[in-house]
Amino acid sequence: MSGIHPASNQEFSAHTAGKLPAPEEVADGVWTLPQPNKPGHMPFTLSYLIQDSAGDIHVLDPGWDLPPNTGILAAALDRIRPGLRAPASAILTHLHPDHTGLAGSLREQHGTRTVMHRREQEAQQDYARWTADDSRIRADLDAWAVPHGRYTEVLGYAKGSPRVVVPADRLVADGDLLPVPGRRLRVLHSPGHTPGHMCLVEEDQRLLFSGDHLLPRVTPGIGASGGFPENPLELYLQSLHRLRAYDDCQNLPGHEYRYRGIADRAHAIATRHLTRTAEVEQVLAADPDATVWQTAERLSWGRGWDALTRHYLVSALRQTAMHMDLVASGGHKKAFGSWQPLAARTRTA
Repeated sequence: MSGIHPASNQEFSAHTAGKLPAPEEVADGVWTLPQPNKPGHMPFTLSYLIQDSAGDIHVLDPGWDLPPNTGILAAALDRIRPGLRAPASAILTHLHPDHTGLAGSLREQHGTRTVMHRREQEAQQDYARWTADDSRIRADLDAWAVPHGRYTEVLGYAKGSPRVVVPADRLVADGDLLPVPGRRLRVLHSPGHTPGHMCLVEEDQRLLFSGDHLLPRVTPGIGASGGFPENPLELYLQSLHRLRAYDDCQNLPGHEYRYRGIADRAHAIATRHLTRTAEVEQVLAADPDATVWQTAERLSWGRGWDALTRHYLVSALRQTAMHMDLVASGGHKKAFGSWQPLAARTRTA
């Protein structure tokens, strides 16, 4: 049977209705913890609570630092282990505030240890330098050939905003087992959404915690946080390809709802990206000297090119630059080849 299939009817129904799902026990000692987000973002984050063999609780992606979420987490901990005031550790798939917000206050108030990928810590420092340096941002805009009349608009939204700095108590790398007693939680470095994004595999219960890497409906943004010396799109496609090996796992993403069908979902997202790469390749074949702006305005956008403004325009330009770089480096040939028979369908579309 192909396609993706919700692993929880109530979670899927709540997502469809735009409501906050109820917490659920996913597997022995693993619970969902849905938490609301700020308006204008994904409606909620799916945090997860994982109990170790000593009875302590570890929270994966503790959610935005909002007053309701503090109470939601406290109530969940007390239900699992009455009297427990805080998790032993906060494990962070990546450093976006809807995933990490509560980690800082948990660390300050209760000594909760934070765990993240080493590359994400480095990217956090690089992002702070990038947002503080107009010259680096202007260099991007100049490389994109943003027209004079739109320059100020694009510059304002390209700057981004300062991120909450979350100190790490433990840095991990690809292949590491997390320090969670009685659990085999394996780190899978999955760059693309951010440089140090990581997924986790619970090897005994076959659960994949995928953060923002592999959502059931939404295609995650790629490379928006900066900090990539490499092409984020190429890294993301490689990461997607790797996760096909975990198709037997239930996917526990950071938003929307849990599901099965990891390989099919990875294939669908890769199709979307490689279709765009093929479109960029066609534009450049007709006009090899086209700038990023000139290429972007010739592509098919769901909103239509003329309707793209603010951060949507910045995202479109960044995406176009990534696809152009992939074509220029020849990386698109490797990417197409790794997703056969997808390649033949996409390149003739």
